[in-house]
Amino acid sequence: MKIVTTFHQPSSVQASVKCQLSSRDLEHLVVAKSNRLDVYSLQSHGLEHQCGLELRGIGSTRSNLLLLLSHPDPELIFLVYSENSSGSQLTATKQLSLYERTPRSAEYFTDIVVHPSGKVAVVSCYVGKLRVIKFKAGNHEEDFDVVLRELNLLGLEFLPLQEDEYVLAILYVDYQERVQLLARDILLEDLELSSSPSTVLTPTTISNKVVPYPDELNLKLFPVQPQPVDDGDLDNDGFLGGMLVIGGRKILMYELASSQGQAKQMSKRRRLEKKKKSTDAAESEEALSKQEEREGRVRKVQGSVVWPWSEVTAVCAIDLVPRFIIGDSYGRLSLLSLENAKERGLILVPLGEASPANSLTYLTSQTIYLGSHLGDSQLLQVSPTPVSSLSSPTLPIPSDVRTVTTARLSRPSSKKGKSRAVDAEDDLNPTKGTVINSKGSFITVLDTFRNIAPIVDAILVDTDGSGERQVVTCSGGGNRGSLNIVRNGADFQELASVPGLTNVVRVWGIRDEFEDIHDGHILVSTLENTHLLRINDAGGDTTLTYVKDTGFTENSGLVTDIPTLAFGNVARRVVGSSGKPAYQNSQFVVQVTKKGATIYTYDTISRVYERVGSDFEGSEVVAADLNASQVFLAFKGGRLVALTIEDRSFRISIDSTLGQKPNSLEISAISCAPLDPAKPHTNNVVVSYWESKTVEIFNIEPRGFISNVKTPPLPAFARSVLLHDFEPDNDNHRYYLLAGLSDGTVAYFAWKDKQLSDRKVVPLGHVPASLSVCQIDGKRSVFAAGTRATVFSWEKKRLHNSPIMLRDVVTAAPLNTATFQSSLIIVTPTALFIGRVRDLDKLHFRHIPLGLDNPFRLTYEPSLKVFGVGIISNKPNRVGDIQETQSSFRLFDDTTFHFLASYNCEIDEQLTAVASYSPEIDGKSTPVFCVGVHTDKAELEPTEGRILVLSAVPDGGQLKTSSLHLSLLAESDVKGCVYAISFIKDIVVASVNSSVMLFQLQSSDDVLRLVCLTDWNHNYLVTSLATYRDRIIIGDQLNSVSLLEVTDGKIQNLARDYGPRWPVAVEASDGESIIGANFDSNLITFKLTRTLGRPSLECDGHYYLGDFVTKFIRGSLTSDSSMNTNLEATHVFFSSSGRIGVIVEVTDPSLSLHLTALQRNLASALPGLGGESHTRFRAPKNKKGRSDADSTAFGFIDGDFVEQFLSHLSTPDVVEKIMAGHSNPERLTISAEEIQAILENLQSLH
Repeated sequence: MKIVTTFHQPSSVQASVKCQLSSRDLEHLVVAKSNRLDVYSLQSHGLEHQCGLELRGIGSTRSNLLLLLSHPDPELIFLVYSENSSGSQLTATKQLSLYERTPRSAEYFTDIVVHPSGKVAVVSCYVGKLRVIKFKAGNHEEDFDVVLRELNLLGLEFLPLQEDEYVLAILYVDYQERVQLLARDILLEDLELSSSPSTVLTPTTISNKVVPYPDELNLKLFPVQPQPVDDGDLDNDGFLGGMLVIGGRKILMYELASSQGQAKQMSKRRRLEKKKKSTDAAESEEALSKQEEREGRVRKVQGSVVWPWSEVTAVCAIDLVPRFIIGDSYGRLSLLSLENAKERGLILVPLGEASPANSLTYLTSQTIYLGSHLGDSQLLQVSPTPVSSLSSPTLPIPSDVRTVTTARLSRPSSKKGKSRAVDAEDDLNPTKGTVINSKGSFITVLDTFRNIAPIVDAILVDTDGSGERQVVTCSGGGNRGSLNIVRNGADFQELASVPGLTNVVRVWGIRDEFEDIHDGHILVSTLENTHLLRINDAGGDTTLTYVKDTGFTENSGLVTDIPTLAFGNVARRVVGSSGKPAYQNSQFVVQVTKKGATIYTYDTISRVYERVGSDFEGSEVVAADLNASQVFLAFKGGRLVALTIEDRSFRISIDSTLGQKPNSLEISAISCAPLDPAKPHTNNVVVSYWESKTVEIFNIEPRGFISNVKTPPLPAFARSVLLHDFEPDNDNHRYYLLAGLSDGTVAYFAWKDKQLSDRKVVPLGHVPASLSVCQIDGKRSVFAAGTRATVFSWEKKRLHNSPIMLRDVVTAAPLNTATFQSSLIIVTPTALFIGRVRDLDKLHFRHIPLGLDNPFRLTYEPSLKVFGVGIISNKPNRVGDIQETQSSFRLFDDTTFHFLASYNCEIDEQLTAVASYSPEIDGKSTPVFCVGVHTDKAELEPTEGRILVLSAVPDGGQLKTSSLHLSLLAESDVKGCVYAISFIKDIVVASVNSSVMLFQLQSSDDVLRLVCLTDWNHNYLVTSLATYRDRIIIGDQLNSVSLLEVTDGKIQNLARDYGPRWPVAVEASDGESIIGANFDSNLITFKLTRTLGRPSLECDGHYYLGDFVTKFIRGSLTSDSSMNTNLEATHVFFSSSGRIGVIVEVTDPSLSLHLTALQRNLASALPGLGGESHTRFRAPKNKKGRSDADSTAFGFIDGDFVEQFLSHLSTPDVVEKIMAGHSNPERLTISAEEIQAILENLQSLH
């Protein structure tokens, strides 16, 4: 059983709309993603998030607050926005199913359009049918289906007529593959569309010169409101309103017919209908021919303008003004002006470049929201004058497009009355429109919303060998190609540095008085001595002064000639008349060295330390720790002494030797930090031992140290220990025992009722790990340092570690000054830093923009510390022109991402696959890159391709990777497209069209050759493959999955699945288990079994994800390793919507049953948005519609869904409802506490 969870939610925006949800004084922006709706309010400072709503289904579009879902079945959701004292929310008031079993799904246009009056909406889901919905007072009144004769629907929109007139403009492709535009009346009383086209919009054919490839272009209809007529302009008949057709090589505007024109059309139609009914066959045939001729007639447009850029992807109208913002697939934005269109024509003004728009929404004050699928979504402001790039053209315009300057546009026209003089060469032509040629960008980016979609390839890497993995993705498209590095962790802000302090092993921040807020000194200890630094901070510039004389005399100050083991401020203990001790402010500090412990008092006037009372000495102190009132010293032989401070001197509280006999236990570390930070003392002390590699918690009692609990042997002995409460202000305390081990790992346990549980180990490198208590973002946290650093904190009801991008940290300590508030002192082998840790458990993105160079395939070579990236460079083309591309393979540094080298493919070749491995060449392992390409000959199936073997060689023979060049070592021609490349030892495995081929790099006569060993050709189209040891998993995109085995250079078929699965990505779990994703957004798993004595692939998991998976990777995102868990993260997957997910294997069969039962009960108790149940929603989908055979998902659990149980723990009624189910057999047999522990463990894996 596998659990599907999400690490990064989909970030691609599908649609957006502006509306007023709460009051007329406040406007809102609603943004739709594939699995979520977000509501923002428009504020003076920008967009402010109000609420969000998870969707159970894929949101196709929305209008106002109507949401159209497309899976499992088409469904319309009616939403209401409400506000209360606890916040705002979206609530579904009605769910209208649109599902029908027999019709075919609409191929080009699935959408909803709403009449401006808000009384009627029309939905298109199926071919030849529309659903009409009537509203009354904003609520659903009734709905009915109407037959649509135009089958291949491209666009639908209401004509701009009176409020009670409902006429649909229909754009479609007819049986002769002509693009037609007509209108039909909605007859509400008759519950149908008019049988004859409406006369309001004259039917017309749109020339194929304007729309060369209608099935490939995104054509859009937009209504144009009537323009009022100036009473003094008697020559102007006014504009009656019309319809824009946008998306072809020209933008066309068709005006609505006048009343006279409509009467003329109606008269012609009546005469034609009369002739068609004539008994005279010749007359009837002539009428039919006349009707066919009229249907193919190209009507005159009221206005048009050349569209000089690429495919239109988004359009939005500007409020109450006949202007439109248009965006193309390369992020080029322009303004279409229709003001005084009859006289000046359509005017197209370039604005500048942004992300490729998937949706555009005009907000207010020239501010636009741009939702993108290929780049970051943006909040833009359009300025009336250029704001940047003043000397460059606003947008590139092809030379064959006639343009005019802005200055010419402002000159008066040569038109006089109804006649025109001889046109000047640059006169404006109202019919042909005008494209403005300007310089400078008119766009300012106000805000950016991160998007890493679409992820076309990705890898999971550990670039520094620390064990902390990060994701690198090939993302974006159009003009926003990019590499993105994604990691989970915390931010570190460096505030100051102190160079020159080397070999420091311990550090403390020291206050002048116990109750002071700010620290006045920093004490650092090396392996040889101790140094005191005074902090000079008045709230401005901060300096540190080395304090040479720490006391009035040489012998009265701090001990500085040997290392310090422990140091800190302590309180003054005073016993009142009642006999109860109280703790008051003091200037006392305690220093512990190997010789013993000493009390000092700080003189704030002379700023020196003076000894107080007598020292506590004994044999050599090996470990020590102290708090506000207690000092604990560990001596050789396992002796542990607890001291208290009374009357300016030490008093022995407990003196005990641990172990059954003397010298049986040697102590390696000790901790006495109070669990309650408000208390000056502790009732527990933690001790770790060298030889047994264990950690023990003792209770401090009058009779001595009483053992509470002891850990089992750890992987290494502990050098730092801590017993910590991560939620001291909560009644449900979170007690954890943490141990920084000598092997560079941190082990931690939950401590409750004298028991340790949930053991986990977090690797931090290879040097001993240290632990420090700190305050981050108002939360008590633990800073753990080693080769790398992390912060432990209580997040999302679990102990979470947030990696920090810090290297080689020796130790750390909290610091608080006027300038550096709530900061940390970070010690490295060569320096000391002061900084702040912020934003725990935050996803961090590093964005490497590549522009028009779109990364397509990705590999990593650790020996060279470089990323190899397959690039497809696109040259923006006009609509209908051939797309020019250039493929190349490039190397980037794995730290700086600086470009290092490039290999360009031939002009007619397109790169399709990249991979790297290290074969043995001339007796040594040599890293090489394998690149697969195919020759583009505009064929239905590629017939030519190559596999290239490239070597990265340092320039000039330098032994560094800062200067490389790629050289071709070998190549092999293949008969098709190389879709994927992988490796089995030194054998190259490649999928080429329908075959799988094996190659090996061989040397002959000092020449390297890529030799084909064998091929296996038993499929249709092998587009994905994976390898595991000597086995190959292949995904046939037109069929299913096969499992092959390589033996002695030959390929043998082990088993295959014969069902039609249409896989697009596959990966191995092990030698006998496979996971894959198919074209219908399902996840599928297979297991190698034996049926009737023969091996076969059994489908043991089928689950609808609702996202198009592009890649699976074996591995885990986290470096945690749990010793007692039944959950194991096995795969990471990536999708086209920007989702990064984690597949978690449930290794305990009984736990699988419990989680399945929990999912079932949750689905009943927590119905989601969408009429279908959770069970039906996750049922596998196929392009043919519902299948009774796939009525439910199996083999998978929805991890994001079952984790919702944690959010309801504070509501006992809901928890009891979930636990009970609908009947006694459905009652869960494990407790809510056990479920909570399981789900918290699950959360830690993603």
